[in-house]
Amino acid sequence: MRDFSGGNCFYATLTSATGTSAAIEGFGTAVQPFEQLLGAFQSRFNVEPDISVRLITPSQCGVPTFLHLLDRSEAERPQLMLDRTSVPDGSPISGTLVTRGGLISSVLLINHNGTAFNLDSRMVAQPDRATFKIAIDLAADDKAAGKALPQVILVITGPRDVQAAMFAGPTPASEVLPRILKEIQADDSGFSATAKYFRLGG
Repeated sequence: MRDFSGGNCFYATLTSATGTSAAIEGFGTAVQPFEQLLGAFQSRFNVEPDISVRLITPSQCGVPTFLHLLDRSEAERPQLMLDRTSVPDGSPISGTLVTRGGLISSVLLINHNGTAFNLDSRMVAQPDRATFKIAIDLAADDKAAGKALPQVILVITGPRDVQAAMFAGPTPASEVLPRILKEIQADDSGFSATAKYFRLGG
């Protein structure tokens, strides 16, 4: 999986596997690389994988790049579950984050325009997990277009706070994600990441 090249805006990860089945989740701007992955996977392992393709916008391509660069980390990934993948405009998206004890997570929303928002203040901590429920409104132009637009929630987890992830206002993901990656890679101290996708509006 890690060695498959799907282009500049592509990321795929194996989410489950048995001797007779496999499930893959991926992010990209086109379906074709995932069709190629399906063929390559089936040819090598003699199993046809179930691939969930999350189509994103070019402005969100920093997410698959970020995930790919952290994919070689041996650290255990955080578990992020969303209550749904299709959300009406203005309605809340709810989720649950589970990590191993002693780790610290930063939670970001990357919207369809490639703008990053820090959601840490919206997380409700519980003994073994954190939850959130956030209503998101589309801008007037996006509402008028009448299309469901891709949104990505990205979780970065490690043994300490990531200063670059602690920003206050809306910030281009193209600026935030490279800064976070640079800080993480400076000491290689066991960070991991995961992302989940939902469509807003439409």
